[in-house]
Amino acid sequence: MNADEVRDLLARSRTELDAARALVERGFSAQAAGHAYYAAFYSAEGALLAAGETRSKHSGVMSAFGRIAVKEGGFDATIGGILRRLFDLRHAATYDDLEVGPDTARSAIDDAERFVVAVDRWVRQRP
Repeated sequence: MNADEVRDLLARSRTELDAARALVERGFSAQAAGHAYYAAFYSAEGALLAAGETRSKHSGVMSAFGRIAVKEGGFDATIGGILRRLFDLRHAATYDDLEVGPDTARSAIDDAERFVVAVDRWVRQRP
Protein backbone atom coordinates (compact mmCIF):
# COMPACT_ATOMS: atom_id res chain seq x y z
CA MET A 1 0.00 0.00 0.00
CA ASN A 2 1.19 3.48 -0.81
CA ALA A 3 -0.13 5.65 2.02
CA ASP A 4 0.38 8.85 0.00
CA GLU A 5 -1.75 7.53 -2.87
CA VAL A 6 -4.48 6.44 -0.47
CA ARG A 7 -4.43 9.87 1.18
CA ASP A 8 -4.57 11.57 -2.24
CA LEU A 9 -7.58 9.51 -3.34
CA LEU A 10 -9.43 10.28 -0.12
CA ALA A 11 -8.61 13.98 -0.52
CA ARG A 12 -9.84 13.86 -4.12
CA SER A 13 -13.13 12.39 -2.90
CA ARG A 14 -13.58 15.41 -0.62
CA THR A 15 -12.85 17.74 -3.54
CA GLU A 16 -15.55 15.97 -5.55
CA LEU A 17 -17.98 16.51 -2.67
CA ASP A 18 -17.16 20.22 -2.64
CA ALA A 19 -17.69 20.39 -6.40
CA ALA A 20 -21.02 18.58 -6.08
CA ARG A 21 -22.21 21.03 -3.45
CA ALA A 22 -21.22 24.02 -5.59
CA LEU A 23 -22.91 22.58 -8.67
CA VAL A 24 -26.23 21.85 -6.98
CA GLU A 25 -26.32 25.37 -5.53
CA ARG A 26 -25.81 26.78 -9.03
CA GLY A 27 -28.65 24.66 -10.46
CA PHE A 28 -26.61 21.88 -12.06
CA SER A 29 -28.25 18.96 -10.30
CA ALA A 30 -27.33 16.18 -12.74
CA GLN A 31 -23.70 17.24 -12.73
CA ALA A 32 -23.77 17.45 -8.94
CA ALA A 33 -25.02 13.86 -8.78
CA GLY A 34 -22.16 12.82 -11.03
CA HIS A 35 -19.60 14.45 -8.76
CA ALA A 36 -21.26 12.81 -5.74
CA TYR A 37 -20.67 9.46 -7.43
CA TYR A 38 -17.04 10.30 -8.12
CA ALA A 39 -16.54 11.26 -4.48
CA ALA A 40 -17.64 7.76 -3.49
CA PHE A 41 -15.71 6.15 -6.35
CA TYR A 42 -12.38 7.73 -5.39
CA SER A 43 -12.95 6.74 -1.77
CA ALA A 44 -13.61 3.17 -2.85
CA GLU A 45 -10.42 3.22 -4.90
CA GLY A 46 -8.55 4.47 -1.83
CA ALA A 47 -10.02 1.68 0.29
CA LEU A 48 -8.97 -0.92 -2.26
CA LEU A 49 -5.48 0.52 -2.47
CA ALA A 50 -5.25 0.45 1.34
CA ALA A 51 -6.10 -3.26 1.09
CA GLY A 52 -3.39 -3.76 -1.54
CA GLU A 53 -5.77 -3.98 -4.52
CA THR A 54 -6.48 -1.91 -7.63
CA ARG A 55 -9.00 -2.16 -10.45
CA SER A 56 -9.07 -0.36 -13.79
CA LYS A 57 -12.83 -0.14 -14.43
CA HIS A 58 -15.71 1.28 -12.47
CA SER A 59 -17.44 -2.10 -12.40
CA GLY A 60 -14.25 -3.69 -11.11
CA VAL A 61 -13.93 -1.14 -8.32
CA MET A 62 -17.53 -1.70 -7.25
CA SER A 63 -17.22 -5.47 -7.34
CA ALA A 64 -13.88 -5.55 -5.53
CA PHE A 65 -15.07 -3.05 -2.92
CA GLY A 66 -18.09 -5.23 -2.20
CA ARG A 67 -15.94 -8.31 -1.80
CA ILE A 68 -12.86 -6.88 -0.06
CA ALA A 69 -14.30 -4.12 2.10
CA VAL A 70 -17.86 -5.27 2.74
CA LYS A 71 -17.82 -9.08 2.69
CA GLU A 72 -14.29 -9.67 3.94
CA GLY A 73 -13.42 -6.41 5.65
CA GLY A 74 -16.40 -5.66 7.86
CA PHE A 75 -17.45 -2.46 6.08
CA ASP A 76 -21.13 -1.67 6.73
CA ALA A 77 -23.14 -3.26 3.89
CA THR A 78 -25.82 -0.57 4.01
CA ILE A 79 -23.26 2.16 3.46
CA GLY A 80 -21.43 -0.04 0.95
CA GLY A 81 -24.57 -0.11 -1.21
CA ILE A 82 -24.36 3.65 -1.66
CA LEU A 83 -21.61 3.26 -4.26
CA ARG A 84 -23.83 1.24 -6.61
CA ARG A 85 -26.82 3.56 -6.14
CA LEU A 86 -24.72 6.62 -6.93
CA PHE A 87 -23.25 4.89 -9.99
CA ASP A 88 -26.75 4.04 -11.23
CA LEU A 89 -27.93 7.63 -10.70
CA ARG A 90 -24.92 9.10 -12.50
CA HIS A 91 -25.30 6.63 -15.36
CA ALA A 92 -29.02 7.36 -15.77
CA ALA A 93 -28.46 11.12 -15.61
CA THR A 94 -25.61 11.00 -18.11
CA TYR A 95 -26.73 8.39 -20.61
CA ASP A 96 -30.49 7.97 -20.13
CA ASP A 97 -31.38 11.67 -19.80
CA LEU A 98 -32.84 11.17 -16.33
CA GLU A 99 -34.02 14.47 -14.89
CA VAL A 100 -32.22 15.00 -11.60
CA GLY A 101 -33.81 17.58 -9.37
CA PRO A 102 -32.03 19.48 -6.61
CA ASP A 103 -33.53 17.30 -3.86
CA THR A 104 -32.24 14.14 -5.54
CA ALA A 105 -28.82 15.71 -6.03
CA ARG A 106 -28.64 16.85 -2.40
CA SER A 107 -29.63 13.37 -1.25
CA ALA A 108 -26.89 11.89 -3.46
CA ILE A 109 -24.36 14.31 -1.97
CA ASP A 110 -25.44 13.38 1.56
CA ASP A 111 -25.10 9.68 0.70
CA ALA A 112 -21.69 10.25 -0.86
CA GLU A 113 -20.53 12.11 2.22
CA ARG A 114 -21.65 9.24 4.47
CA PHE A 115 -19.73 6.84 2.22
CA VAL A 116 -16.58 8.99 2.17
CA VAL A 117 -16.58 9.40 5.96
CA ALA A 118 -17.13 5.67 6.49
CA VAL A 119 -14.34 4.73 4.07
CA ASP A 120 -11.96 7.17 5.73
CA ARG A 121 -12.75 5.61 9.12
CA TRP A 122 -12.39 2.08 7.69
CA VAL A 123 -9.01 2.88 6.13
CA ARG A 124 -7.68 4.44 9.36
CA GLN A 125 -8.74 1.39 11.39
CA ARG A 126 -6.91 -1.07 9.15
CA PRO A 127 -3.70 -2.57 10.51
